[in-house]
Amino acid sequence: MLDVIQGLLQNHQGELVGQLEEKAGFGTDEAKSFLPPALEQIGQALGAGGIDLGALLSGDGLGALLSKIDVGAIANQSEVDAPKAKSGLEALVPMVLSLLKQEGGGLEGLLGKLGGGGAAGALGGLAGKLFNR
Repeated sequence: MLDVIQGLLQNHQGELVGQLEEKAGFGTDEAKSFLPPALEQIGQALGAGGIDLGALLSGDGLGALLSKIDVGAIANQSEVDAPKAKSGLEALVPMVLSLLKQEGGGLEGLLGKLGGGGAAGALGGLAGKLFNR
């Protein structure tokens, strides 16, 4: 999962910085400093499982994901205050999920990146049938 997150940072840094500037009021330097620890924590939270991915993709599961992220650690690493870090995560998570879904070949690919086989693979197959992929 870490490789996927690093790929997002390399391939989409400009878009992600723009999202933080527009939606969370970050300056460019703040956003660039915020992205690495934020993306790492998002990746860890997604990779740990226990999150309803369907709800998350529809926008309803953001709170569940944020509860698994150490906002204080991100704030300390990026030198922004905790409320701004939370607002940055709220702006960033939907875009990160969208980019992961695009790069992963849809919902089934995203599920594969988040855990691969087992239940995630079966769920991915079911999601593929539901979304005709």
